[in-house]
Amino acid sequence: MGRGEAGDVYRLVFELTARATDVPYERFLDELVEGLAAHYHARACRVHVGKESRAAAAADPDGAVKGLDPANRARFDTIDAMLAEAVRNDGVLRTALDLEGGEEIVNFLAREIETSETFAFPLITRGKAFGSITLYLPDGYPFEEADVRGLQAIGNVLYAASNRGDAFGVTGRSPVALSSDKLRAYQATLDRVGKVLDELLFLTDAKTVLLLDSHGDFIAKRGEESMFSSTDFATIVASGFAAARRLAGFYGADGGQSLLHEGDNESVLIVPVAARALLCIVYRDHAAPTLITRWTETAASRLVEHYHALTEARIL
Repeated sequence: MGRGEAGDVYRLVFELTARATDVPYERFLDELVEGLAAHYHARACRVHVGKESRAAAAADPDGAVKGLDPANRARFDTIDAMLAEAVRNDGVLRTALDLEGGEEIVNFLAREIETSETFAFPLITRGKAFGSITLYLPDGYPFEEADVRGLQAIGNVLYAASNRGDAFGVTGRSPVALSSDKLRAYQATLDRVGKVLDELLFLTDAKTVLLLDSHGDFIAKRGEESMFSSTDFATIVASGFAAARRLAGFYGADGGQSLLHEGDNESVLIVPVAARALLCIVYRDHAAPTLITRWTETAASRLVEHYHALTEARIL
């Protein structure tokens, strides 16, 4: 798969997921880094899980890292561990320039393994970063939203692969085995969710529409990129809604109503979806704000069935 083909990163993620329960964990990690390195034509790719400084798996397609002398190899390993730690600590995408001594590090990587771009993505599940994926690229690559979403989704896949019973099981039931049919059904459901969000974005002329788990887990988004990370924003929205619902309960309200935050330039409307999801819409001034509420509540009711299908697959 060429990295310029939009959406192929999703296909890669689902192909890997289909094998996650069928192969040993270590082999799954190897296939993951090899698949990502091939997809992005990377000089190297590494995956870190947990707090270990050493990578859990590494791909070196052209032997760029293997060919380093021992001193430079050790320096490369140190840089990779620093990136992994930085991403794990705050759950935000990092580049080599973000590290202390960033320019010197970038020059070292360009000189020794002929890579000009280094991206470290957080592996996130249940709202927390537990590892990272680092891609060392030979030239500039403009990551699109599909790339970021696909790489974020790998966090759930990897967590599931390393915690098979807990991650794939449903409370009160035996673990659910993931099959290719289940994955295809999940992708179809995710597409239907996207269409609902697209329609809501068009109707309301909103800036951003976000679907998230009530615990703050990111599910899907449409619209403009925010100055805040999607993960941070989702966590804040979920926490704020939970606090407002609890406060409403003190005064006898059922706590199931929508929540509106009005700002000088933008407003945020949050509407519950089913029992464990939230639909959040960020919009600018609007001539008929009551219509925005009505459209958002209608979209939320349409998403209930789809959300149950997503959770049944236990990917998110």
